[in-house]
Amino acid sequence: MIKEKKIYATLAILMTIFFWGISASSIKIALREVPPSTLAFIRFTIASFVLFVVNKISNPEMKTQIQDRRSMILCGLIGVTIYFIFENYGLSYINVANATILLASIPLFTIVAESIISRTVIDFRKGMGVILSMFGVLLVIGNSISVSTNPMEVLGSLLMIGASLSWVVYTILSKRLDGKYPTLYLSYQQNFYGAIFLIPFVLLEKNRWQPISLVSWGNIIYLALICSALCYYLYLYALKNLGPTKTNVYINLMPLIGVMAAFLILGEKLYLMQLAGGFFILLGIYVVNHLGEKPKPVPEDALITNR
Repeated sequence: MIKEKKIYATLAILMTIFFWGISASSIKIALREVPPSTLAFIRFTIASFVLFVVNKISNPEMKTQIQDRRSMILCGLIGVTIYFIFENYGLSYINVANATILLASIPLFTIVAESIISRTVIDFRKGMGVILSMFGVLLVIGNSISVSTNPMEVLGSLLMIGASLSWVVYTILSKRLDGKYPTLYLSYQQNFYGAIFLIPFVLLEKNRWQPISLVSWGNIIYLALICSALCYYLYLYALKNLGPTKTNVYINLMPLIGVMAAFLILGEKLYLMQLAGGFFILLGIYVVNHLGEKPKPVPEDALITNR
């Protein structure tokens, strides 16, 4: 049973990374007409409504316990509001390829964060797996990375790093709620709170609002229903059964998918070196998941003392 759950969890995170890899191109297209915070708000409002309806059918009596409300709100604030303000504004300044390479720093930050919280030394082979994957990411991006003196491009890069750090915090916070609520309910609550906290940022963009074309609406619907409503559920399911480190190491597949999607959808250039890097990305994932030691769970008391 445990083995089957891990197989399903692996399939869940692979589907998630595939859809999220494409999402950067969808965001880029929608940002041509919709301001960053407004885009995130529309996306998560739609996702929250869909998840609300599904939850009313599946979990009609489910309510958040008082002692978990703060963690639930923080997950929505950090994993939705803060993350997507960073990501959407970052993507408005830099191209998809550069954005995906910076998001690939998530597994490295996750391992460091887990090591600090659990007060353990990072396993050598686990570290090697992440290093191999990071090297593969560099090859995937290849010539698209360049040192730029453009302050907006530098700002965009810093925003993507901020998105990576916020996702690591969200991942660890989500573990506090592990096993207490159905995954579908967690997805709904986090999407809902994330949308609520986006409202002040949306109002700051009202002077930039304009009519939205069918093309942009199509991308927004894809982001809302697939990348948010479905993928947040799949991600939390994978997180529950694989743990933060193993789950987030799959993030290293996003640059490969993201660059290929940008090539096909946006016409960004694709290099042979980027494809060759896919080998090292997969090798790193294999080392972390199969050759390294089993990841040690984060002690619950350690998480509580860091609230």
